Amino acid sequence: MGHQSNVYGVIDCFKGQRGDINSDDLNRSALAELPEHDGWPFLVRSMFAMTSSEQVTIDYMYRLMHFAASYKEVEFEWAEWLSKFESFLARVDGMAARVHLETVLVGDQTYEWVRDKGTINTWPPRWVFQGGVRDFKI
Repeated sequence: MGHQSNVYGVIDCFKGQRGDINSDDLNRSALAELPEHDGWPFLVRSMFAMTSSEQVTIDYMYRLMHFAASYKEVEFEWAEWLSKFESFLARVDGMAARVHLETVLVGDQTYEWVRDKGTINTWPPRWVFQGGVRDFKI
């Protein structure tokens, strides 16, 4: 039968025009390039959404790109999932990213990335992984 694993998180995305960089266009393009059909472990377009409203300010400093999915024991292939996520993150114009993994087998884990300060005003970004178990060896 197996166990359920929940993966969810948020990316703090820059918004609007920043010098020569149009953050909204880059981030919409990164989302559009995600597949809707993917090999295991899945990282697909329908997991993601981005905040936007013309009625109220729901993106004070950053536009939030959020995501979530429920898997069957994704922790067995966690290194591969992280690799897919980091490939996607390399195409996102943002400042920080957080991923939460909730599992029965290895407990709850949190992963964080921050944008290298030297690439804040340039493209492409360079993201720095802040730690966490990448391969559970189970």
